[in-house]
Amino acid sequence: MEKNLIVYYSRTGTTRQVAEQMAAQSGWQLVEITDVHPRAGFFGDLRCIIEALFHKRAKYHYEGPPLDEVEHVVVMAPVWMGRLASPMRDFLADQSPFLANLSVICVMAARGAFSAVEEIMRMTSTIPAPVLALCQRDVLSGLSQQEIAGFIDQVKTAGRWAQSKRRQAWLSPSEA
Repeated sequence: MEKNLIVYYSRTGTTRQVAEQMAAQSGWQLVEITDVHPRAGFFGDLRCIIEALFHKRAKYHYEGPPLDEVEHVVVMAPVWMGRLASPMRDFLADQSPFLANLSVICVMAARGAFSAVEEIMRMTSTIPAPVLALCQRDVLSGLSQQEIAGFIDQVKTAGRWAQSKRRQAWLSPSEA
């Protein structure tokens, strides 16, 4: 069973940059969600707007392992118009029920990451931890590297904490 998996969607390459950096630093498997139809140019922009505003389904490809075969999934997605990018939204909706531990990184131009995380929580019925919101300008300038390294440490710590909760009952001290 794979321990940690990074699943990301990136239209412009900014979220891909974060995902590749995280995979290189952590050694975790990296899987990209891709569009069935390209989103280049004006019509690609228009499709993003329509899907975000009206919750239209996005056709996507996912060629990674089933999520029920991993312990922890790190979801990375851009924020479009204050909402979760539609390919990631539909991917997560299709994964219901969501059984793995979940962490989230949202990449945004200026705002909307917390709305996107709330959307993820509603779809997966899971409270993600840790959560990180990154501004696109910080990713492109390299200012987010320290935040990403801290996020990786938090995911690793969360995994150790979850394992410690699974101690056998006979290992716990008895009440006197």
